[in-house]
Amino acid sequence: MAAKLRYPTGVHALLTDETARRRRIETRFVDHLESAGFAEVVLPIIDYVEPYAALVDRDSTRQSYRFVDREGDLVAIRSDFTPMLARALAPALRAEELPLRLFYRGDVIRCEASRLGSNRELFQIGAELVGDGSAEGDIAMLRLAADLVRQFNGKPTIVYNDVSIAAALGASAREALVTKRADPSTPPIVRKVIAGEATLEELAPYAPKAVARLDAIGRALDPGEFVLHLDDLEESAGYYTGLRFRVYGKSLIAQGGRYDSLYARFGTPAPAIGFTFTIEELD
Repeated sequence: MAAKLRYPTGVHALLTDETARRRRIETRFVDHLESAGFAEVVLPIIDYVEPYAALVDRDSTRQSYRFVDREGDLVAIRSDFTPMLARALAPALRAEELPLRLFYRGDVIRCEASRLGSNRELFQIGAELVGDGSAEGDIAMLRLAADLVRQFNGKPTIVYNDVSIAAALGASAREALVTKRADPSTPPIVRKVIAGEATLEELAPYAPKAVARLDAIGRALDPGEFVLHLDDLEESAGYYTGLRFRVYGKSLIAQGGRYDSLYARFGTPAPAIGFTFTIEELD
């Protein structure tokens, strides 16, 4: 059988010019994170599937490459850094060490069959603030993400929301908000969110803590760069529990949010917030 001359869809080699470009971006990125007080950790490229089973939704399962190793254990290639960092840190986490400011870098491998020709192998750099559950922590991480965009792509736009608001409005509300479709049984407040007409004041009776937090964030940040979209929701919240945001330069280049229950699942409760940039999308 003749050897295949092409690589699998979504992966490719980086030759000299592309490698030099990536290293330049990586160096600038890491220098900025280190100057902001973040320290690097290195995470494994494969891990057992079982520790993450309760965290992974159907879409995430489809995106990951899984196989049975020689010992008969089901393992997966890294497709998301955040749960892996929680698994690494939580068992030995001590209150006196917190908060921790950490970053990581490396490839994630994802199988996204609906995006034929899109990258399966993505080089990412992410940063996480572990042990700070405050609105000030949210604001600091949002500002850091915006600063990183300015290093490469000029003026940032960061769209943010709080996933707990949809949960407070009910399961049927989430479906309506995700699909942007209302039916006769859809409550008026949900219709207003879908239409982009709802205000924080109107949502306060349903999710007072989330609304107060979003209000504090909005007051602290430049509305020309940070935009509240109450209707910006994904099909599943995944492990996110509060703030959720997407970062745009010339295109979508990063996303992140708050996941205050993730570390407890691996042994030690600790609030956390973070984001991950895909380096291929940076200039």
